[in-house]
Amino acid sequence: MTTFNKILNPMYSVIASYSTQDDGSLNAKYVIGTGEESEGSVISFTAVISEYKYIDALHAKDITEAPLSKDDIGKTPTQIMLERIYKYLKDSGQILV
Repeated sequence: MTTFNKILNPMYSVIASYSTQDDGSLNAKYVIGTGEESEGSVISFTAVISEYKYIDALHAKDITEAPLSKDDIGKTPTQIMLERIYKYLKDSGQILV
């Protein structure tokens, strides 16, 4: 399950997917789009724009090998990674919303 980040009703941003490359770097698909919220979930999401983001192997290792936190409990490994990637990209200024 993907974690959507509300920008402005009905705009959301999300890391839709990611892949790990042979050298340990990460490629992440960052998407901004519209959707509707229903019972805490985003439905009818329509991508408006998408862009691939690159994370070098050194920073990717920090993301993938970070210890689990209390917030990670109950989430799938994919959910954890998508949230970590989003946080890294936002904190490093590669994405603004």
